[in-house]
Amino acid sequence: MRKDTVLACGFFLACSLLICGPARAEEAHYQPVIAGPWQELFLPERSGTYINDHCVYQDPKGDWHLIGITSMGKPRIGTNEKWFAHGVTSSLTTPMRELEPLFKGWPDDGQKWAPHTVWDGSTLHLFAGPGKIRHFTSRDGYSFEFAGYAIADRWRWLRDTMVLKMDDGSWLMYATDRVDKHDVVTAFRSMDLYHWEYAGVAFTATKPAPVWAPLPNSACESPFVIRMDDGYYLSVCLTNYPLNRDPSVYLNTLVFFSEDPLDFGVYQAGWPDETARLVARFDTHAAEYILDPQGNWWITCSGWLGWPRPKGCEGGQACIAELKWERIASSR
Repeated sequence: MRKDTVLACGFFLACSLLICGPARAEEAHYQPVIAGPWQELFLPERSGTYINDHCVYQDPKGDWHLIGITSMGKPRIGTNEKWFAHGVTSSLTTPMRELEPLFKGWPDDGQKWAPHTVWDGSTLHLFAGPGKIRHFTSRDGYSFEFAGYAIADRWRWLRDTMVLKMDDGSWLMYATDRVDKHDVVTAFRSMDLYHWEYAGVAFTATKPAPVWAPLPNSACESPFVIRMDDGYYLSVCLTNYPLNRDPSVYLNTLVFFSEDPLDFGVYQAGWPDETARLVARFDTHAAEYILDPQGNWWITCSGWLGWPRPKGCEGGQACIAELKWERIASSR
């Protein structure tokens, strides 16, 4: 190719970039919206006085279960949260009755935080941190067997796991993590739910967002990823309360969009360099997202007793509300 031809091609390419700009990332098609009031779902009495991070699942008979963090004492950095409260109901609109607590002194006497469940065929898999991610299995949703540690010896406060099945049959596990002194959500990959390998950082939050860095914690709590027809939506409760004394930060649940389930970008609370695509914010803490067999979506709220709560969910209970996915009009 002649030199003048190369120069001409470069000139026209530069002009095209100046006129059109770089290729734009695909925009989110949906925005989640809370569509009803908060209603009480579960408040334990015998096993604890509140529900914090939790999971909700349906058993083979159709009943709904909630398993969540609790304790009998005043919550403080989880030092006395060593078992899970367990409730069951026939309907998500009916408060649950309390069952016996789970995993008390078993398989260890350590802290037990943020359970997450996922069905694979007839087996329910439950994962729970912090630190070593415990793995339990169940056939009926009531009784569990310990299957070992899914992830061990990564970070003392690795926690808040959530698992999503991919189209190729593999599984992605998202977790609250800290990498290179940054508050992040990391991902792990598995083909069988028993053996996991590190897949990389899926989301990062940096200042001026409400992060813990450089302190040794992570504000990227309760990650939950939902697959829609246009891509993936990551929900994160981004909170460094009470380091940040603004009570609203405890209820700072943000939803981001990406076509790539392993890259939701970097969030900087609106600063020019951020790459994360924010689509919604909710006043809720430790939210779980539920799709029932009738196609209805639900969102939950929970938190430490006496800490900030949204209107209608005051107290120590886990609450639930209807959720809708509204289509966003294209801005192009």
